[in-house]
Amino acid sequence: MGSNKTIVWFRRDLRIEDNPALAAAARDGCVFPVYIWCPKEEGQFYPGRVSRWWLKQSLIHLGKSLKSLGAELALIRTQSTLAALLECISAIKATKIVFNHLYDPVSLVRDHTIKEKLVELGISVQSYNGDLLYEPWEIYDERGHAFTTFDAYWDRCLHMPMEPISLLPPWRLVQAVGTFDTCSIEDLALEDETEKSSNALLGRGWSPGWSNADKVLTEFVEQHLLHYSKNRQKLGGNSTSLLSPYLHFGELSSEESIPMAMGLREYSRYLCFNFPFTHERSLLSNLKYFPWNADLGHFKSWRQGRTGYPLVDAGMRELWATGWIHNRVRIWKCDILGWQYISGSIPDGHELERLDSPEIQGSKFDPEGEYVRQWLPELARMPTEWIHHPWDAPLTVLKAAGVELGLNYPKPIIDLDLAREQLTQAIFKMWEMEASAKGENLNETSEVVIDNSDRIQTPDIPKVVLREKPTCPTTSSNDQRVPSIQNGKMNPPCRKRPKNEEEEQYPDELHNRKTGSCLVLRQKERNCRSTSLLLSSGCGKKKLTMEQSSSKDEAMGH
Repeated sequence: MGSNKTIVWFRRDLRIEDNPALAAAARDGCVFPVYIWCPKEEGQFYPGRVSRWWLKQSLIHLGKSLKSLGAELALIRTQSTLAALLECISAIKATKIVFNHLYDPVSLVRDHTIKEKLVELGISVQSYNGDLLYEPWEIYDERGHAFTTFDAYWDRCLHMPMEPISLLPPWRLVQAVGTFDTCSIEDLALEDETEKSSNALLGRGWSPGWSNADKVLTEFVEQHLLHYSKNRQKLGGNSTSLLSPYLHFGELSSEESIPMAMGLREYSRYLCFNFPFTHERSLLSNLKYFPWNADLGHFKSWRQGRTGYPLVDAGMRELWATGWIHNRVRIWKCDILGWQYISGSIPDGHELERLDSPEIQGSKFDPEGEYVRQWLPELARMPTEWIHHPWDAPLTVLKAAGVELGLNYPKPIIDLDLAREQLTQAIFKMWEMEASAKGENLNETSEVVIDNSDRIQTPDIPKVVLREKPTCPTTSSNDQRVPSIQNGKMNPPCRKRPKNEEEEQYPDELHNRKTGSCLVLRQKERNCRSTSLLLSSGCGKKKLTMEQSSSKDEAMGH
C-alpha cells in the first residue's frame, strides 16, 4: 500500500464492489470518501422527490459499508463542488482525487473544469469508467463517425474485444485523517417534512443500497429471468427486473448486469456524449420547426393520471406511487431515448406521423386489464371488454361497474381522431416553415446548403472530434475524454417522411428507413474552450459553462 492520501469523490457510483475509483484509491494508501450535494449545480436536472429519497437511503447504506471497512463517508452540502473539494484537500493534505465518469453534458462541463483547476494546483486527478461496458469515445465506424442507429452501434460493441477486469473489493480501508466538518444525512436536506409521509410508503416496495442491488439481481436471474424473456413487454407482475434505480445510482455496475441486456442504456450515454445537444433538441432536425401547442391543462391532467385513457393514466399513477414506471408505458428506458424515439428524432425511431392508440396498446400489452385495475381502482369493476375504452361502454355496464365518466373517472381529454388531424396539420406546418427557412439560407453567402437526400449513406450529423492532447499533465489513459463539435454552426439533418414516398434501399445502418436529409454547413469553425462544452440549440449554439449550468426532475431509474 502506498503513502498517498486520496479523496474518493462518490457520485452515481454508490457501491463498494466493482468500483474502480475506490479500488485504485485503496491500493495507493489512505482514503477520504466524500459525497458532495450541490443543489445549485443540479439546475434543471434537480432530482424529484423519489430520486432524492432513494439517494438518501443509498448514502446511508454506503456509509455503513465504508465504516465496516474502516473509513467514514463525509457528507457535504455546498454551493460549489469545487470549493468543497478544495476544503477536503486542505483538511487532509490530499495528494490525489479519483472519481468515476459521468456522461451528461452538465457533468462533463463541471468535471472538466474541476480537473483543470485542481491540476493547476498540483493535485493529481484520475477518473475511471465505472458505469459502461465501453467508453463512448471507443465506438466509431470506419470513418471515425459516431453511430446513429442502435443496431449498428450494438453490433460494433459485440465485436469489440473485451478483456475481463477483476476488481477485488477492498477488504480494509485506511482513513485519511484531518480536521473537517461534515454534515449529517439529515443536514443534506434531501427530503423535507412535507415529503416524509409519502416517502415512508416507498420503503415497503424498495430496498435501496448496493448490497440490496446484488440480492435483487440474484433473485431475478434465479427466479424470474425465464418469465422475463417471455413476458417482458407485458404490463404488471414480474415482467421486468426492477433494476433500473439501482443502475441509475450506480449500486450495480454494468459489468455485473450484462445478463440484463444493457445495450439501450449504453447507447443512451453514447448519444449523450457524442451529441450533447440531444438533451435539449432532437438528434435529427425534424422537430426544429414543429409548432408546439403548450396546453398546461392537458399537461396537468397527464401528470396526475387524469387523461381519460386508462393505460396512460395507470402508468402515471404508478409513477406517482412508486417513483418508477414500466418501460412499456414509458416507451424506451433510458434518458433521451424516450422522447427521441417516439418523435422520430433518431434515424431508427418511431415515425412522427404515427399516433399509437392507448386502447390498442392496452389490449395488446395488458389484455386482461390487470395493470389498469391495479393502478386505477375506480375502474376495478369494469369488464375486460371495456377496460381500455370505457367511453364506449354502454351506460348499463358503466353503472354496474360504478363508473361515472366525467365524475369519478374523466372522459378523454382529447378525441383520438381529432388528435390525428391536429398532428397532420402540425407536420405540414412544420414542413412549410422548414422549406421557408431553407429558402432563406440559400440567399446567405456565408452558408452552403447541400441536399444529399438522393445519395445519403449515413445521417449527416455534426461530427464529434475528441481532444487528442490531454489538457491535464497528470491524466491517465483511462481518463474522461471531452467532445467538441467540429463545425460550430453545423445543424443536424432534417428528415421527413412524405406519404407515398418511393422505396429506396439504404445501408443497414439506416435500417432501410425511407429518409431524406438536408445539411446546412457554416464555413466558419469555432473552437471549444477547454472549460466549456458547446451545445447546439435551435439555429445556433449555446455555450454551457459552469455558471450557466448552475442556473439550469427525473423519475427514479433513469
